Amino acid sequence: MKSLLKILLVIIMLGFSISIRAQFSHPIVIMSGHIYSNEDTNKFVSAKVSIREIGDTAREITCSTSNKETGKYLVILKSNKKYWVHLEGNSIFPKDEMIETPIIDKTQPFKKDFEVIPYKE
Repeated sequence: MKSLLKILLVIIMLGFSISIRAQFSHPIVIMSGHIYSNEDTNKFVSAKVSIREIGDTAREITCSTSNKETGKYLVILKSNKKYWVHLEGNSIFPKDEMIETPIIDKTQPFKKDFEVIPYKE
């Protein structure tokens, strides 16, 4: 009986590990960078980074908010696709920019910084 339970446990664990690997079977692009003011590249800005597909700009695919101290942001994207990046925040004018992710065969970083125009006080 104990050996049957052990075998059953091994089968369950094996099936679980296979399903976990399957979730990440396609390579992804890890896009990250900084958002900074056009007046001073050392002045980082907090902004929402909204990602939308080129053909459907009404639907947000994913989003992130940059850190106000460091300006850093990070989003996960599919490879070989075109996206609209929409930036908005309380202290900046909105900005839209098209990006194209590279064709990859394994997960890869993609660095992209954005320069934004702050509101004048």
